[in-house]
Amino acid sequence: MTATKRPLVKQPDEQSAVLTLDDPRLDAFRPDPKVVEQYVSRTMKNGQTDIEYLIKVWERRENVLLVGDTQGGKTMLVQVMAVVIGMQMGLNKPLPVFTLSASNGITDFDLFGQPTVWVDESGAERVVRLPGLADMAARIGGIFYLDEVNMMPERVTSSLHPMCDWRRAFTNRSKAVQVPGDGFMPEVVPCSDNLWIVATMNPNYRGAGALNEAFANRFRHLEWEYDAKVERRLVPNEGCRLLGQALRNARAQGHIRTPVGTSALMRLAQDVAEDGADMALYSLLSMFTPTEKEHVNEVIESQSFRSMIVSMPTGVGEGWPDGDDESPF
Repeated sequence: MTATKRPLVKQPDEQSAVLTLDDPRLDAFRPDPKVVEQYVSRTMKNGQTDIEYLIKVWERRENVLLVGDTQGGKTMLVQVMAVVIGMQMGLNKPLPVFTLSASNGITDFDLFGQPTVWVDESGAERVVRLPGLADMAARIGGIFYLDEVNMMPERVTSSLHPMCDWRRAFTNRSKAVQVPGDGFMPEVVPCSDNLWIVATMNPNYRGAGALNEAFANRFRHLEWEYDAKVERRLVPNEGCRLLGQALRNARAQGHIRTPVGTSALMRLAQDVAEDGADMALYSLLSMFTPTEKEHVNEVIESQSFRSMIVSMPTGVGEGWPDGDDESPF
């Protein structure tokens, strides 16, 4: 994987408000580099791994939207990309990931920043300004991650339009700058050349809506459903994988609403190995609503999944080439 390395701005002094990508004050926003050891890549339609493909998208700084059910690895992939891109750029640490988690409770403070009181060791109070996530991302770069973006109110996404299109600028209407003459204007922050905007969404979930067409068209859309080859690596119990597929079919047919993600199947397989099938299925059933449990029980018993998850072979490595290494990429 290759990418054009961009020169880094010199490290500011400790009192400077201008931060660079490798500034230690941003370390709280960086993922653990060990995440790459846990990640299993999927193969894209062009034969590249997901990471190889997304590196090309990042090189163009093209906004990308990953669309798929929960527990399909979307958030983990964003963290992995922060680590990989950090290496590509010659940093000694991952990129910062500024995560805007969607809900109706998002306020202007999340985007634009706010004043707040800071208390020092002596107990003295001082009013300081906390920067907003969008403001920091625009100034510094890194990854601006819009998590479950289809749950964001349109008043939020509309504020992000200029960041996400050719203008590449963020208007911070809560921060005034003095202009020539007697007046003030909102600060307009040009986006850093190192900014990459990534969004994820779970379609048709409770509380979610359709994306405004104008906002949606600012992204490259990639469907990100559960991947069978990845699950064969992560879920060694073949019976658990077959049960998961049966429950996903039931959801597609409208019998249940709760999604059964890869993480849920990993927990099921682990519970079978540690506590037995009865306890494992009891735990699995607990994630469904009372009205769904009846149908889930019917699926389990009618197709003998209770005995299947105990007796079937693990299937580790099924479908993978001989000698496939353990690299997460």
